[in-house]
Amino acid sequence: MKKNLLITPLLLAIASVAFAAPSDTDRVKALVKQKMNIEATTAKRLPMGLYEVVADRNLLYVDKDVKFLFAGHIYDIANQKDLTQARLDDLSRIDIKGLPLNQALKTVHGKGERNLYLFADPYCSFCQKLEHTLKELDNVTIYTFVTPLMNSAAMVDRILCAPNPEKAWEDWMINQKEPPQLPKNCKPENGNKNMILFNRFGLEGLPTMYFDDGYRLEGAVSLEEIEQRLK
Repeated sequence: MKKNLLITPLLLAIASVAFAAPSDTDRVKALVKQKMNIEATTAKRLPMGLYEVVADRNLLYVDKDVKFLFAGHIYDIANQKDLTQARLDDLSRIDIKGLPLNQALKTVHGKGERNLYLFADPYCSFCQKLEHTLKELDNVTIYTFVTPLMNSAAMVDRILCAPNPEKAWEDWMINQKEPPQLPKNCKPENGNKNMILFNRFGLEGLPTMYFDDGYRLEGAVSLEEIEQRLK
């Protein structure tokens, strides 16, 4: 009976110490902050022994003592898969339901049963190239968040204040037809709001597209790649 009485407090003491001790991942996060001045959101140990550290939707790979930083992508050779890119794709996903569609231009092709969410700038040559590609898409509704990234605030305002903003956007992007001059009584806010969205999503360039599952696709990609994602 006395042995049991002695063992119970001992087990409780061991459990308390174990509970109080920081986990490996917490330790790695603390070392990343201490040595690299980077605030890590999460950290987890990978099967190959490295630690994946997420910081502001970016990935870092470090050893357990954060003595070494591993740059580049990790590939699964057996399955021919870029593990880093797959993880970055997951981190870049957004909740489409939270998008303020009232800030976007709406263009419908055919029945418009599929959805595409586009961030683009009127002065962006790759955005203009993508617009030519998007014209070939059928059965899609395109929500375009016109974003003044390239010192284009005045042009964005002219497009958004046009009598038909969707047509003004297409005329400029496809045919380089100038939109009307900015009316004195029009002060659009959506350009600035879209720029705030751009920064909130951690975007770095345009054009950038999102799909209904929140997946992000960047650049003036081919029609085939867009169709594949829409499927």
